[in-house]
Amino acid sequence: MSNLETLRQNNPLVVCYTNDVVKNFSANGLLSLGASPAMSEAPEEAADFFEVAGGLVINIGTITEGRAKDMLSIARTANQKGTPIVFDPVAVGASQYRKAFSAQFLDEIDVAVIKGNASEIQTLIDSETTMKGTESAEDLDVVEIARKANETFNTAIVVTGKDDVVAHQGQVIKLSNGSPMLAKITGAGCLLGAVVAAFLQRDTNPDVETLVEAVSVYNIAAEHAQQHTNDQGPGSFLTALMDALYHITSEDVAQQLKKEVI
Repeated sequence: MSNLETLRQNNPLVVCYTNDVVKNFSANGLLSLGASPAMSEAPEEAADFFEVAGGLVINIGTITEGRAKDMLSIARTANQKGTPIVFDPVAVGASQYRKAFSAQFLDEIDVAVIKGNASEIQTLIDSETTMKGTESAEDLDVVEIARKANETFNTAIVVTGKDDVVAHQGQVIKLSNGSPMLAKITGAGCLLGAVVAAFLQRDTNPDVETLVEAVSVYNIAAEHAQQHTNDQGPGSFLTALMDALYHITSEDVAQQLKKEVI
């Protein structure tokens, strides 16, 4: 049984402490895939949620001082309960505040996966890196960034871009599925972080192939959505992506996966 089939059978609870821009989109995407989202932000209920949750995504997109404290508190509880964390350092290079918080988070919290675009992951490695909002520079060596981040943080790394790269367990794998339309809608990368969390299913040290499957399910679904809408535009694509996540199968992934071991 594939990880996708197991996910749909188990309907894992995924707790999303994510940014205000993408909450509805992320929740609907997880539901379409077969997971059960909980957009919980209260540290007071974290212990109850993490008794059963399959994964937690922490997304710093709309960070504030209060939210920063809550993210750390919730993440500490997740660590205590053995719930794996996907950390998404959205636009970390855009401000010193985001850089400082992300450094503190990764110093104090055990995370299963760090997911971000090349500029975001590069910033975690080199605090001198700067960004314009959430955009990633196109001239960065994604493979080298993923490899160095994996060595630096000793955890699984997913770097997104034109090609995505997974670095974990001594392996670096480049994935070349996806659609350019993902860059035309808000929250595409944030939903991917939630999808990765859904695939973890309480595994704090996921196999590299689990991460490859998670990323590929999402990107191949995006390809299907673009094909279905005949490039009509972002609005049609967004709706079609929800349908594609609902309909995608493990057979689709096996047949259409574009994977290269570096």
